[in-house]
Amino acid sequence: MNIAGMNITYRHFPFGHFLDSMSELGVDQIELWAGEPHFYVYRGGLGQLRRIRQELRSRHMKVICYTPEQCVYPYNLASSDRDLRQKSVDYFVENLYAALELDCSMVLVTSGIGDFHVSQEESWKYSADSIGRLARVAEKEGATLALEPLTRFESNLMTNVKGIRKMMDEIRSPALQGMIDAVAMQLAGETPGDYFSMLPGLCHFHLIDGDGTSDAHLALDDGRLDWRGVLAELQSHGYQGICTLEIMGLHYYQNPHDVVMHSIRKIRELNILSS
Repeated sequence: MNIAGMNITYRHFPFGHFLDSMSELGVDQIELWAGEPHFYVYRGGLGQLRRIRQELRSRHMKVICYTPEQCVYPYNLASSDRDLRQKSVDYFVENLYAALELDCSMVLVTSGIGDFHVSQEESWKYSADSIGRLARVAEKEGATLALEPLTRFESNLMTNVKGIRKMMDEIRSPALQGMIDAVAMQLAGETPGDYFSMLPGLCHFHLIDGDGTSDAHLALDDGRLDWRGVLAELQSHGYQGICTLEIMGLHYYQNPHDVVMHSIRKIRELNILSS
């Protein structure tokens, strides 16, 4: 397995600052959070995408996962409002093509949030229909949708590995694959073994610490999650993918380089990363 940095931790610094930080830390793979002010698919257009691609190439970096902002912006694949749902599908399609423009074939997607005035079953159908439509586009373009569960604080739909399996079984697309978010896994009382036993494969992993009571995405050793044990279990199951550090929080945003540096150093001390 290998490690990737994520620009969401650097959201209050210029994108170039994030890339320079990754270079200094010896990280050449990144997960691109597609959100302001770094990149928003409806601002900057193809010209900005090409500038980002050039910045990456000049540093010999690769985007291994493209993650559109989908928890804050007004897009929701499970919305009961037909127009908003269509707008949300269109947004993800645009982001999928943006990812391909950056030579990245993996796009992260979640279930969205069900409106509380309709049943959970109805919201699930809306979400599955939206993700199914995205999966058809991904199939056509040779891309992968990394299906990430949210926490119970973020969604009332897909919050555990059983939800991932249910969504995959309903959509039945080779483009749709499951992934782990360590905090969602912790809050659901699950282990990597649960994912490997229930899913045909695992395409991606978000590595963070958690406090076990909230959806806080903490730097390593700032919480109560046994992340070292999680990495050891991933390794025992032969996981060869990427582990992205998805560290979030205002106190981290003020000095992201040092925060990420300390977490990377702790991972490297385990001597489990690919050379």
